[in-house]
Amino acid sequence: MTESHSDTYHYLLTHYGPLLTLEHLAEVMHSTPDALRMAISRQRQPLTEALAQSRRQVGRRLFFEARRVAEIIDQGDGATHKRRTKPHVKPRQRARRARSGQRP
Repeated sequence: MTESHSDTYHYLLTHYGPLLTLEHLAEVMHSTPDALRMAISRQRQPLTEALAQSRRQVGRRLFFEARRVAEIIDQGDGATHKRRTKPHVKPRQRARRARSGQRP
C-alpha cells in the first residue's frame, strides 16, 4: 500500500526535510517565528490548532512534521478563520467611551 503525497509535501521535504523548525515554518507561512510561536500557543484559529497538533519537541528544539504541515496547507485551514467585524475594545476603553458619549 503506497501513500500518494501532494506537491506541497514534496516541496517541503526537498527544501526542509521531514521536520521543519519554527524558523522554517515561519518562512513557509510568510510570518515571523515569534508571531507563529504566540499564535500556536494561543490556538485561537483552526490553522494554529492544527499546527499545534503537528509539533514535536526533541529536547529543547521544536519541530513540525512536514507531512502534517503540507496537509494543513493543502486543506486551506488558514483561509477559513473568522475575522472580527468590529475591532476588539477592552472593558476599560468601553467604559471611557460610554462616559464620553462615543458609540461603542
